[in-house]
Amino acid sequence: MFNNMKKCLITSVRIHKKLLTRLIHVDILSTRLYFSNVNARCSNNAVYKRFYCHNTIDEKNTTSAELKYHKRKLDEQKLNEYLSEPENLKRFQILELEVDVLRHNAERVPKNIEPEDWLCLLSTTFKAKRKKYLKFLWLNEKKTEHDKEKKELKKAEWLAKKQELTEDTGETRYGLFGNTLFLRIYETTMNHYYNGRLIYNMMFEPKLVFDCSYEDHMTKREIHNCSKQLALSFAHNRNHANPLTLYFCNFNKDGLLKQHLHQNIPTLMQDDFPLIMTSQSYLDIFPKNQLVYLTPHCRTNLTKYDPNMIYIIGALVDKGHSQPLSMAKAKREGIQMAKFPMDQYLSWGPSSSKNLTLNQSITIMLDLRHTGDWEKAFKNVPTRKLKSTRQHVTENKLQRSIFSKRLQTEGSNIQNFTFQSRKN
Repeated sequence: MFNNMKKCLITSVRIHKKLLTRLIHVDILSTRLYFSNVNARCSNNAVYKRFYCHNTIDEKNTTSAELKYHKRKLDEQKLNEYLSEPENLKRFQILELEVDVLRHNAERVPKNIEPEDWLCLLSTTFKAKRKKYLKFLWLNEKKTEHDKEKKELKKAEWLAKKQELTEDTGETRYGLFGNTLFLRIYETTMNHYYNGRLIYNMMFEPKLVFDCSYEDHMTKREIHNCSKQLALSFAHNRNHANPLTLYFCNFNKDGLLKQHLHQNIPTLMQDDFPLIMTSQSYLDIFPKNQLVYLTPHCRTNLTKYDPNMIYIIGALVDKGHSQPLSMAKAKREGIQMAKFPMDQYLSWGPSSSKNLTLNQSITIMLDLRHTGDWEKAFKNVPTRKLKSTRQHVTENKLQRSIFSKRLQTEGSNIQNFTFQSRKN
């Protein structure tokens, strides 16, 4: 019975996977849809049109290492073309001298600088920004070295443990590397399960749009952070009990955001990947009266989640120069606007920013749709921004400063006492 059940489940998963993969790439103008794997005709094309997009971005499926190697080669070519002019070569030599001086003065400068980073440094006019970017590269380099050391240490511990477990003692062993009734579940198996569940839900669940048209308004570092937040947003949505259908609209297939996102998710460009990426605008895909742009700069609060509406989140990371770009775009396009009612449910700490990351915004929307309760949804806001946590941190700092001053005064009294006793 168990074997028959297992066969049925595997067959159903394969049918859904092949069926839905075919539906995403079929021509929307065709009047009839045929499924070659199940030989059944779909009578209602509107169900599948709701998650289809015209210009899906196609690319060869490559691994993360191949992507990095290819990108490095392209950056080397760009750098060589840039240095072919004498003025640019002279500027590059001055910049190399500046980096050597900073390294000699024990500043936070990375050991190796990639061609992509040289191009970014050459395009930066201010020295303070260059130092800040070099510190950012140094921190990434140290983190990579630390992760490599931890990985080697774990590998050595695992090999030692494996040798102990595989020693022949003449007794029957149960568990890992021994007799067991259970099969090991690999990470790829879990990925296939979550992706298949998300593909199935794409037919019925509401949609949420990330507007990826702000790449020109972000620096390279902000684009890098934006790609990480988008990858985390997809992961949170995929693992949620009630996921949404994600659209990445206004997506530039030749932009830097796509390169970083493809490095974070190597399977992004596969045909059966459960994410809809398109260079089209959301105005060309959805009706305007169903769109709601979520921007923190407007005055209208979002009271409840409406499954009939399509919510838009601007894929924008702005550090240091926060501007109401999303509100300006929503006004220009004539779209409804709303913001999270955070001031009604949260007490903010002094000097704490009310900006949320993209992954925090989508987790709020997921929990709001799942529970309908703003208080539960706002548990995804970091506690470090709230008043209670800020007060607790301030009290701890005050107590530590009082304790350190008390120790200093007691130490000075002891020194004065010994000096007076020696004098007498």
